[in-house]
Order: sequence, then structure tokens, then C-alpha cells
Amino acid sequence: MLLYVSILILVVLTLCLFAALYVKLYNPHLISDVAYLTDMTRLALKLSRCEAVKPVPYTIVDEIEKHALKTPDKIFLIHEERRYTYKDVNVIANKIANTARRCGFKYGDKVALLFGNEPALIWTMIGFAKLGVTCALLNFNLRSKSLLHCLDVSEANVLVVGSGTNQAASLKEILPDLATRKITIWQQDAAGSFPDIVRALSKVDIPMDEAEDELNLPRQVRIGLKFRDPFVYVYTSGTTGMPKASRLSHKKMMGGGHMLRKCGVTNQDVFYITLPLYHVSALFIGLSNAITAGATVLLRSKFSTSAFWEDCVKNDVTVIFYIGELFRYLLGRPESPKESDNRVRLAVGNGLGPDIWEEVQNRFKINRIVEMYGATEANFGIMNTDNKIGSVGRWSPLLAKLCPIELIKYDYETAQPYRDERGRCLRVKPGEVGLLVCPVSKLFPMEGYVGKKDLTEKKMLRNAFQEGDVYFNSGDLLVQDTEYYLYFKDRLGDTFRWKGENVATTEVSQTLCEMMSILESNVYGVPVPGNYGKAGMVSIISKPDCTFDPKAFYKHVSEKLPNYAWPRFLRFPDTLEHTSTFKQTKLTLVQEGFDPTLVKDPLFVLDQKAENYIQLDSELYAKIQREELRL
Repeated sequence: MLLYVSILILVVLTLCLFAALYVKLYNPHLISDVAYLTDMTRLALKLSRCEAVKPVPYTIVDEIEKHALKTPDKIFLIHEERRYTYKDVNVIANKIANTARRCGFKYGDKVALLFGNEPALIWTMIGFAKLGVTCALLNFNLRSKSLLHCLDVSEANVLVVGSGTNQAASLKEILPDLATRKITIWQQDAAGSFPDIVRALSKVDIPMDEAEDELNLPRQVRIGLKFRDPFVYVYTSGTTGMPKASRLSHKKMMGGGHMLRKCGVTNQDVFYITLPLYHVSALFIGLSNAITAGATVLLRSKFSTSAFWEDCVKNDVTVIFYIGELFRYLLGRPESPKESDNRVRLAVGNGLGPDIWEEVQNRFKINRIVEMYGATEANFGIMNTDNKIGSVGRWSPLLAKLCPIELIKYDYETAQPYRDERGRCLRVKPGEVGLLVCPVSKLFPMEGYVGKKDLTEKKMLRNAFQEGDVYFNSGDLLVQDTEYYLYFKDRLGDTFRWKGENVATTEVSQTLCEMMSILESNVYGVPVPGNYGKAGMVSIISKPDCTFDPKAFYKHVSEKLPNYAWPRFLRFPDTLEHTSTFKQTKLTLVQEGFDPTLVKDPLFVLDQKAENYIQLDSELYAKIQREELRL
């Protein structure tokens, strides 16, 4: 008997050894792939249980109420030296919900919120969600037509306004239009109350009990609510036109709230959110994960480079969130002991350029950077949990069984995916740039835009690989290497053609920023008389105490970039414009082009014969217009 047991143990050990060798030699990522699938399965089961809760699904509202009951004194929000516990936030949210209920708000209604980055936005959003009301989160930086457009799309007839000065300025411009549209304004005070509404209710003898108003509403008031109903409307940036409102469902909000569990997030963490809460990164990734974990959020009204690390040290921040150029701003600051003398262990976000990845990690001593890929309206997201520099994550054949995303060839001439003679899309090879598309299915549904159906339909790619299939068109160009790591290359709207070649602005910008003298660059295409396509132009912000060396710049681009990607024109403004989420804006730069009569900043043009960039004056500009200067 002992012999048989010994043989069995030996066989098992041998099989384990062979399995380990196979994994190491042929599929070193198998264990992490299986772990990811296990996490996804757990999340799917949890969401299924949330959806099955009666009489209405278990949502982020229930999470807040749970923490308020179990850990009432736990600090939830820190803002401008004030601290709010989970109980504090829940009580104020209950007061808002009861006031709104007395005014007739019910499940299925919509309300628009115009707030700065302040706790009031959170408790107002939660308060209305307790009734099953959808909140449209307006960008407080918008003005006039753009703001009215967002209001119209939301179909809200009540606009709730915070107490900040930004909101007051935005509101003043559109007051006559709001009156025409019969939109009522609810002005909230610093305590989260609506004095005008309360006075109006008292005049019509609607009973109010302040003590009762602080209690949770019965869940039955949300009767009819479905898990896929919109929790909020989140608007796109509007960099290529008017902002579009995307649905962010209760299910998606709950799912997003568990994304960082595999990064070890707990209720002991302190999240630092400097990004605007009306943006999906701050809301869907930041706030949702803090709430589901029962963690603390340090909320800042506006991102500040000078105060960033001081805030982290003072408040024992452990998790920070970034987007776009945030880290470039921090790198541009003089070094400080507080950059490394803090407890930050995790940075989460998207848009961290590979050219500064290691510098960020080494200078700021951040153990783990989780670069993510996704979009406000997308049905697919991925994150890099391996610290693979430059990658947005890994999607192996095993994970593709779960969700078979594809990178397909794109025709820049027709602005459509390539189709073969059978009308089917063509997959790219590893290392080739392709358009990312994701199948639309029950597991990965497309929640779509609010408003006209054609807005959502434009993002659909039909009959891509077989008759009847439907894919979400991301509009983003990515590349996948032989180890299945994905890398973001560019957004289609930011890609232009020159000399018959496609120029990816993101790639050019990252290459330019490898120069020690350049702090930030914004690359775009401008039309040139007598040339097909657009010539590359770049607006550059130099680092402090650095001067522009045209010869060195020429040497860098000629060594690092193909000729067609070399910038033909350079501009040196004092600042670069960004959206409130740190995305670079290009429209004004493109419109002004390289005309010295419009552009007062220093301008340079490429001189290939001299292997240099030379000052662009009115005489040279006239030659370009007469097609006498070869670019």
C-alpha cells in the first residue's frame, strides 16, 4: 500500500513539474490569465446577485447606506479641511431625496446637476438615485450653447446648481434660455439644502419632519428600477463636436466599483481625486471603487501641481488617479522631498506616455501604475496590472474566448474599415496598427448615447466577420505585440495623412517629448497649398530654463521619426489649451495654422537642405502660399 501511495505522489509531482515547465516555456501568462478569468467570474456572480435583489436591484445607493449603518463614523470625504463621514453623506442625501420626493420626483425622471468638484455633487447624486432618478452630470466649464445643448439632451426640467462661483457664471449666461425652456433652477446651499424649495413647500402646507427626513427611504420608492437603467448621464469631452451624453448604468457603476480589488484596495485606503467628478475616470473608476471598498476620498476642487504631493503627505493618500498630461505637469515642477516621502502605492488612469513612464515611477516612487483603456461610451475596458511600460493591458487568446476583441485594418481615404471582396473586415497582424472593435453581446452590451438612435448607430460596425454580427467601433488605433500586450497609438480624429502616409499624432508627440528640453507638445495637421493631405505641425512648451535648439531638434526628429512624420512647422506658445480633463485641444491651433499674421508666437519651418528649422516670417510664408518652397 505504501508503495502505491509513493508512486501516486511521484506521478502527481512529475505532472506538476511538467505543467510548471509548460507554463514557463510556452505560456508564462497562463496563471495570470486564469486568475483574471476567475476574477471576472466572481464579479459576474456578484453582479448577478445584486440584480436579483428584490424589490429593486442592489446598487451603489445600498453600498452607501450599508457603510452608514455599519461604519457610520468612518471618514468618507475630505474636502478643503472639512471631513464628512459615511453617515453625514447619507443623512444629507436622505434630506435631498425627501425634498425631491415631495416635489413629485419619482423613478424614471431626469435632473441635471451643475456642480464643481465638491462633496455636494456626491450627496446630491446619491440623493436623487435613492428615488430612481437619473442625474445628468454637466461640465461646469461649459458655457452658453454647449451647456444648453447638454441640458436639452438630458431632457431634464430641473437644473440643480451648486454654490460655486463657476456655476454662477455659467448660469447667468443662460437664464433667459432656461426660462424659455421652462427649466426650474434649484439652488443648493453649503449645507446641501434648497432654501427656496423648502419655503415653497411650506407655503403649500406640505408636511416636513426634519428628523424623519434624515432616515433612509424605503427601497420600494425605486420600484420599477432595473439594473441596466442609467444611474447618471456622463458627457463625452466634445473635442470633435458637441458633447454626447452616454448612459452609465447602475450595473456598470457597481461593476466598475470592483475593478481595483485585484490591486489590493481596502477600506484603509485613501483615494485622491483631483479629476472632475463629471468625468468617467473620477466617477466610474475613482468614486465607485472608494464606495464599494468603504474607503476615504480626498476630493480637490481643482488639480494643483504645487499642492499635489503636499496633499498626499498631509492626508496619508495611498491611491491617486491621473489622466492625460497630469504627470507631465508634476514632472515639470522642481523636485521636492514630499514626492517620495508619502504613502502613495498605486496610480490608476490613462494617457501616461511611455516616454515618461519610468521617470514617473522612479522619481515619485510609485510601486504600481495601472494604465487603463476605455471610453465613456465603450462596452469594453482593459487595464495593465503587470507594470508593462506603455501597455494598456494584455488580452490573450484565452481571454479572447470571453470577449473576442479585434484589431482591424482601417482605410484612411474612405474613413472606414477595409473590407475584402466578400465585404468582411480584415484582421491585422501582431505589430501592425489596427482599429479596435469589440463585439456587442449580452455579456458586453452597448449602453449607448442618449438622444437620437443614429448617434449610437454610428458607433456600430455591422457584418464585420459574418452576416448579422455587431461590433462597437472604438475609433481608437491600437497595436498588439506577440505576447498579446495592447498599446494605444492614436485616436482616429487625431490622425492625418502626409505624402501618402498616415501620421499618428500621439506617437509623434511622445517621440518629441523624449527631448530633455520639451515639457509638452501638441501635434496636429495643417493644410498646405499645392500638397495633398496635411503637413505636421507641433506647438511646444519648453521646460523652464531651457532654450530651443533648432539643430538639435532636427537631429532628434530625423533620427527618431520617418520623414513623413517630421513636423514641418513649429510653434512656441506660452501655454497650451486643455479640456477640464487635461485633453489637449487642437481646433484653434489648426484654424490659425502657420500664418504669421494670425500667430504671434514664434514660428519655425523645416529646411531639409540646411538640415535645420528656421524662423518663419511673412516672406517665407508668402513663398509657401505661392508653392515656391518645398516641404
